[in-house]
Amino acid sequence: MKEIYLEHHVTTQVLPEVVEAMAPWWSERPGSVSGIHSGSVRAGEALEAARESLAALVGMPGEVVFTGSGTEAINLAVLGHARAQRRFGRHVVATVIEHPAVLASLAVLEQEGFECGIVPVDDRGRVDREVLAEALREDTLLVCCQLGNLDVGTVQEVGPLGAMLRERGIALFVDGTTSLGWTGATVGEADMVALAPHRFGGPPGVGCLWRRRSMGLEPLIRGGNQEGGLRAGTENVPAIVGSGVAARAVLRDLGEHCRRMRGLQRMLLKELSDRIPGLRLNGAGIGEERLSHHLSLTIGGVEAEGLVLFADLRGLRIGAGSGCLSRSMEPDHVLAAIGLGAVPARETVTLACGRETTGREIREAAEILRSGVERMRSLSPSRD
Repeated sequence: MKEIYLEHHVTTQVLPEVVEAMAPWWSERPGSVSGIHSGSVRAGEALEAARESLAALVGMPGEVVFTGSGTEAINLAVLGHARAQRRFGRHVVATVIEHPAVLASLAVLEQEGFECGIVPVDDRGRVDREVLAEALREDTLLVCCQLGNLDVGTVQEVGPLGAMLRERGIALFVDGTTSLGWTGATVGEADMVALAPHRFGGPPGVGCLWRRRSMGLEPLIRGGNQEGGLRAGTENVPAIVGSGVAARAVLRDLGEHCRRMRGLQRMLLKELSDRIPGLRLNGAGIGEERLSHHLSLTIGGVEAEGLVLFADLRGLRIGAGSGCLSRSMEPDHVLAAIGLGAVPARETVTLACGRETTGREIREAAEILRSGVERMRSLSPSRD
């Protein structure tokens, strides 16, 4: 049974060219960047090349700091910047649908004496610039706003937000861990951007934070001078090299890639809508306001976890609830924020196409889900 993988919003297959580029660094070319011999110099040059590629993906001049994951990059941005700038203010703002790493960081800051404001979104998951402006204060240091949402796929217009914040001298952190590589939208006037290479064909085990050089940061991990003193610990050279290759692959064909993904996305939604009555798309509609590969669907009368397991037994991999909290029994904060009640939230699944997805796989996936929905609805005690 061939597996059909439709969870590319959570993680992706590592690109073959990435695997090939990483292989020598595991065996033939060992070397710590911290040394002074030729092996270390070679490793350092490889890291700098990867930095340039990832900065190019962000699209603005600045500095890239490598971390152990996208989550760590988010923590470094939020905690690191607030702590470094605390003498200038104690107020941080974020949208209600931010990644759990952002919200958890805000909770830590509140324990340290900061005040944090949470901005609502509309029923598509979009933040209103005027509403955000009303949440700002004289002592606001930082605003956190994701580019694309992991759970409902909505893309924010961060450019106008960044321009407004720059006029007020407030830093903007953009969580791009879900979206870079899957949308043509840019990070605009961002001051810091987090990336997760495993979500665009790179390897897991590495993340990075791009920042304008003027952005002060206090390190979270101490004990060495790696990454300019901002992240102690021996760099994961193979994964970093692979991340740079993945970033170059994204830049090479981003426009065509997004157009192809959008076509598969439309096809998947149509195939499912034709087969499954009572299906609803959450978040923004298909188009530029939505990630090109992502669907969040509420299917009335069907528990999402049961449908995911039904599909899994037939070789189809999809998601239920939050991509980062799928094993948690807590209600999804993003679905609640866009107005879904507890029952519809439990009936919501997520699907996302990838580079390897084919039309045949989409039709097979839609048929598997149709069968699962019909079976589960027939067994529901609420049906006549």
